[in-house]
Amino acid sequence: MKKALFVGLLLWLVGIAHVRAQTTPFTANWTFEGNDNGTTSSGLVTASGVTYTGVNPLAVNPYTAGYVNLGVNVQNWSTSVCNQTEYVQFSVQRLGTATITLTSLSFAFARSAQGPTQLTVRSSADGFGNDIYSQGITTNYQVASIALNGAGFTNQEGPVTFRIYACNPTAGGGTLKLDEIQLNASVLPVTLLSFKAIPQGDRVQLAWETVSERNASHFRVDRSPDLGEYVYVGEVAAGGNSNERQYYGVTDMNPRPGINYYRLTQLDADGTAHTYKPVSAIVRSSDPVVAVYPNPASPDRIHIRLWNADTAVIRLLSGAGQTMEGRLERRPGEAALLFAQPLPQGVYSLEIQLNDSRQFIKVLVL
Repeated sequence: MKKALFVGLLLWLVGIAHVRAQTTPFTANWTFEGNDNGTTSSGLVTASGVTYTGVNPLAVNPYTAGYVNLGVNVQNWSTSVCNQTEYVQFSVQRLGTATITLTSLSFAFARSAQGPTQLTVRSSADGFGNDIYSQGITTNYQVASIALNGAGFTNQEGPVTFRIYACNPTAGGGTLKLDEIQLNASVLPVTLLSFKAIPQGDRVQLAWETVSERNASHFRVDRSPDLGEYVYVGEVAAGGNSNERQYYGVTDMNPRPGINYYRLTQLDADGTAHTYKPVSAIVRSSDPVVAVYPNPASPDRIHIRLWNADTAVIRLLSGAGQTMEGRLERRPGEAALLFAQPLPQGVYSLEIQLNDSRQFIKVLVL
């Protein structure tokens, strides 16, 4: 019972570390400047394109003069029903482990002379169950400004979707005009996209990637047999400030047989620490392992780890399937393919035959 309580407390503290991290404001926009694409100002968030259910943009010239530059004209609203089956939809979605808090939604809207006369907005925050905005539509542009509050808009890990409904046109060909949709929000920049622990015989390879870093100093990996006490495994320098994907790795040379838990911590230049949810790996040291390292490899030597696989038959194949002639030097637990002439740059396949099995490892030569 004490162990279970400790594990629960540990995971709760991980959650607290996330909550206390600094959020970053961002906007998502759909401007309808000749397309329905969405954009965001944050590399941690993606915006969907606008989609249409039961209705559609005008087939000819859907984008005309709008509230700002161009706007979209949406037609085929039913003249007989007003039951939330016809709508314009858009959403935002986090990347990796970021969380999103939405604060407001705004957009400009109007109608043609025969267009729908009533507009409502709903969201996925409550399963599209209730209106968060309702307004009559005129032929002159109006601007909706909607405050977003409540748990369904706060620290969201999944997509948040909005639907704009319209109804009661005076004729079937009437159009709803939309322009300048904008979501104001903030993102908690927990930057981790993935963190994996991959057993390789008597070792465990830890690999992770980030999508955005702010003042990051370095990453540290620790290991525990039971999510209790952790011991240091290794660390690597961080990218510092980046909006591009960064890839990192550390090898645990001394894991325990059985299950091992690994904790990744990002330490910022100001001393702030962000600890991520632990991952696990089961070490079965009797399993055979064949691995290439480093990968990318050099043009004249490919180093191969052979754990419980000293009898493996190895050959290197070009992208066209041609065998690349080289000399294989073996030592206990490892081997090296040596080439008299440097290999051309490219992607090769290392074929390994062991007992009754065969596997291929992609090798990049630079």
